[in-house]
Amino acid sequence: MSRAITRAQLDKVVRSITKFYPQKYADKSWDNTGLLIDCSTAQATSADANTKAKILLTVDLTKSVAQEAVDANCNVIIAYHPFIFPNWNRLNPHTNPQHETAIKLIQHGISVYCPHTAVDAARDGVNDWLVKGLNNGGNVTKCYALETVSGETDDLIGYGRFVEFNKDISLAQIVKNVKNALRIPHIQVASATPPSMWSQLNIKKAAICAGSGSGVFKQLKEDVDLYYTGEMSHHEVLKWKEMGKTVIVCNHSNTERGFLQDVMHGLLQEEGHEVVVSKMDRDPLTVV
Repeated sequence: MSRAITRAQLDKVVRSITKFYPQKYADKSWDNTGLLIDCSTAQATSADANTKAKILLTVDLTKSVAQEAVDANCNVIIAYHPFIFPNWNRLNPHTNPQHETAIKLIQHGISVYCPHTAVDAARDGVNDWLVKGLNNGGNVTKCYALETVSGETDDLIGYGRFVEFNKDISLAQIVKNVKNALRIPHIQVASATPPSMWSQLNIKKAAICAGSGSGVFKQLKEDVDLYYTGEMSHHEVLKWKEMGKTVIVCNHSNTERGFLQDVMHGLLQEEGHEVVVSKMDRDPLTVV
């Protein structure tokens, strides 16, 4: 049964999310962001006059997350990663499980909005959240985006972050901080210094990027002690380690998922929306 909301109600949801993460911040050269599935109705009927927007937040829109949205009577999904990517020419549920999911969502009147790189670039977005997690929200001497958004003069609007802490932090402490901030028990660390000496290895400057940092880190113009991201190629990790740098990788979506609960959930609630964070959304890789 369809539980679609009206166009006016869906527009209100879109205005709320773009208030914090404007569409113009997204990297349209490759990213597919915005309202990707619109199931709204022109106007309310007697059957759905009392239907309100109920939003499910997720990083990835998988089959299990879609079913969760149906079971929870949600009518909007805000999926951090683009659900339609890179593009679809046709829908065939027999060959592509994402197409099957899309059809199910449409049948149940569930619209889908994907902000992705708009959240990466925004001030107080996911990358600033990662910065705070590194030093438990402590003060920094310098912080700016590694790759700025065209036309923006604010150096905190853009992709990735360079950060210089106001005092050194040991690698041992940073490892603890990252695990705590991301709510994960394990991370991967590349360092020429053995773990037994991490309490004596000080970090002063870091390059940070949610998701995959390789492309953004190419914009780095200052020397850093630490590269912190979700994923990086083997040869890149090896290069930085051989150069005496430290690399922390945590799996791509683990650097993004906690942001939904810590930041986005509260912002949308303050806008007057009913919001739940997916319990089925998780990184596809499991450390065993």
